[in-house]
Amino acid sequence: MHLDDIHVRMLEALREDGRASIAALAERLNISRSNAYSRYEALVSAGVLRGVHADVDPASAGLSVAAMVFITLRQSEWADFRSRLGGLEELEYFAVTTGEHDAMLLVRAPDVAAIHDLVATRLAQWPSIKATETVFLMDEARFDVSLRMRRSTDASLDNSGERFGMTRFVRTSDDRSRRQGGGPLSGSAPRDTR
Repeated sequence: MHLDDIHVRMLEALREDGRASIAALAERLNISRSNAYSRYEALVSAGVLRGVHADVDPASAGLSVAAMVFITLRQSEWADFRSRLGGLEELEYFAVTTGEHDAMLLVRAPDVAAIHDLVATRLAQWPSIKATETVFLMDEARFDVSLRMRRSTDASLDNSGERFGMTRFVRTSDDRSRRQGGGPLSGSAPRDTR
C-alpha cells in the first residue's frame, strides 16, 4: 500500500491517541469523515494498522526484569522451536537474527531468578536449542520509528549484499593508535618495510 501524507498523519495521530474517533481524526486531518473512515479501513485491510493496544509499563505491572536471550538452534529443528514459542508467558518479542545467533527472545519476569529458571531449566530442555546467551537490560527507552523516513535510492548498496548480515563497528581510541605509531585513524602500527 502506498502511504500518502494523509495516511502518515493519520498513523501519527493514532500513535498519540489510539482511541481517537473517526470524527476526531477527520477534524485533525482536515478531511471528511467518510474519507477518514475509508482511509482507516484501508490501513487495516492492508495490514499497515494491525490494531490499537494499551501501552502497559511492564515494571509497574510487576515485571521489573527484562533480558534478551540469544538462541543458537539445531538447524533441523526450527519447526519445533517455533511451535514452542507460544507457550512462553515471559516472551514479549521474538526475532530471527543473522550473525552469531539464530534468534533473539525479549523476555520479562518479576525477578532475575525467574529469568534464570526460564533459560537454565525450561529452555535448556528444548531439543531444538543448542545454546543460549542471556543479556539483562539495565535501562530501556522506546521510540516510534519515523513514518516519514526517506527510502534508500542507492542501487549499489541494494545489490552488493553489504546492507545485510552482521554489522559491527569498533572505534580505536586515539591513545591506542598513537602508542602503536599510527595516525589518528589507524588501528595498527605501520609495517617495517626494510
